[in-house]
Amino acid sequence: MKKINVKIANKLGEKFKETNISKANIETTEIVEIKEKYNPILNYDEFELENTQKEQMILFEEKAIHHANELSKNTIALSKIFYEAQKTLASAKTGSFVKWFEVLGFKKDFVYMLLKRNELFMEVENERIFEIPEKAIKTISKIKDKVDVKEILEIVNAEKPVLVAKEIEVNLSGNPKDRIPEIEEAEILYNDFDKITKIEKKIAEYYQKIKELEYELSILKKSR
Repeated sequence: MKKINVKIANKLGEKFKETNISKANIETTEIVEIKEKYNPILNYDEFELENTQKEQMILFEEKAIHHANELSKNTIALSKIFYEAQKTLASAKTGSFVKWFEVLGFKKDFVYMLLKRNELFMEVENERIFEIPEKAIKTISKIKDKVDVKEILEIVNAEKPVLVAKEIEVNLSGNPKDRIPEIEEAEILYNDFDKITKIEKKIAEYYQKIKELEYELSILKKSR
């Protein structure tokens, strides 16, 4: 009887271990699920939505953020592919890089903008290079031989990189005007210039209209 009891005890012990392992696995899974639950950026209580609508919007937000991140990753990967392809085809000296990407359906402006971004990325190693506007990239490309990495990063990390890049470009041009101390001032100047252009256009239109009216008046006077 002792031997039977030992066997039974061993079996029960094994069963108890299996149960504990399964329990532990379930608990671990639950913990992972809790940790992976998406935490929304927006407070959807402010939108006065029903619970189902709120859940939907949180899901939409999560997917939008996910795809935006994927898009950024794909842009970085694509820029590296274009860089490597250009290098490979350049060594063949056939000038077939343009033909290669055009056959694949890519536009020249798009490809060369990505090449510029990749070139700058290799210098500054900051992925925001792939997020800032094209205007900023074009300005950096023009001035990058005259500035150091620190100034390029100042543009890249700026809240308004286009304005900061333009400000640095103006200072490098040897313009005797004082350096613009604040980005906001640059915006005011830009907006004022825009207003002047619009007013000048209106004056030209009114002047043309006056000329037409004067001509009509002269015809009427002659016919009297």
